[in-house]
Amino acid sequence: MGLALVVILGGATGITVNLTAAGSHGPRGSPSPSPKVENTPSSGAFAQSVLPPFFADAVTTGEGNGPLQVRVSASGRLVAQERNGAGVSALAAAGTDSFLIALQVGDGCATRMYRVQLGDRGRPGRLSPLGPELHGLVWSLAGSAGDRVISYAVSGCAKGDPGYIGVFDAGTQRSRQWGGVNLGGVSPGNVAMNGALSMSADGRLLAFTGWNMAGSGLDTSQVVRVLPTDAPAGNLAERSRVVLTRPVSQPELAAVSLSPSGASIYLCTQTGTRTGRVTTIASYRTSTGELQQNLAGLRGTSGQMGCSMALDASGQFLLVPYSLGPAGRPVLKVAEIDIAARTVATLTIQLPGSAGMDSPTGMIAAW
Repeated sequence: MGLALVVILGGATGITVNLTAAGSHGPRGSPSPSPKVENTPSSGAFAQSVLPPFFADAVTTGEGNGPLQVRVSASGRLVAQERNGAGVSALAAAGTDSFLIALQVGDGCATRMYRVQLGDRGRPGRLSPLGPELHGLVWSLAGSAGDRVISYAVSGCAKGDPGYIGVFDAGTQRSRQWGGVNLGGVSPGNVAMNGALSMSADGRLLAFTGWNMAGSGLDTSQVVRVLPTDAPAGNLAERSRVVLTRPVSQPELAAVSLSPSGASIYLCTQTGTRTGRVTTIASYRTSTGELQQNLAGLRGTSGQMGCSMALDASGQFLLVPYSLGPAGRPVLKVAEIDIAARTVATLTIQLPGSAGMDSPTGMIAAW
């Protein structure tokens, strides 16, 4: 199965890059000083030789996600996009310049997973099928380094259909799944997923944000959960462990990314204000839930845009789309966070207007 691509030879419009320091380190285990949220001008982003050359993305709308796109990490310039293709329901990295995507099969209620490798100048190659065809809609994907282990969150096709998290081992060709997962209010379960799945580089640990739910269906607390991929199949609430718990109120625990070793988690929280919303990124120890350091505070527009956070294969950089302007001329801001240096480069990307069609609501991304 091939990708029909439009290769963008010119630069995209409306791209700017800013750089800001994210504050100084605090003592281990104690909160760091609150990071600055202002963007201060700079001569450019991080060195292109250090950043991953490209990132993949799909623009989200109220009707679903758009097709696969590829952008230059240092500038946000669009270099390739799928033409006349199906929308990507989920997207994840599987190593340097290698990505996992999920696509609906025909008009039915089934999804297939594929691997795509970027070639010269960021052009995606042919799609390689991975794993079994899955009944339902794949909401989220996560992969180990080299995509030997793939995880997926699947919702049912109609209200009341079961939702679950599954793992496929490409070496053994075996799958395992855990049920009792509520996805989008469609699939019943006492654990509701919020942010995307994240996996350690060795494929042994999963993490995600969500809510604990009472039998009545009401949320009782916000949580970050981790799940060993070798845990016995069964109920997700019983097989996973809560790392962090918070009340059902602001700030929202919006997304989490595991470090390559799985020893740390990077948590995205979002707080609404009168003038917009602040997205905060901080790291925590996976074993204890202890705060390690605050990394960035990103001030964006108001609205319901989620936090699609992605960690690069080296574990050095986080990619966070965090702000979207008005629908008529939507401007998307994407933060690139250098974890060690605690600096933030901001890409400002002009998205196409809605032109009477469904307006952009954000972006899912991976690198």
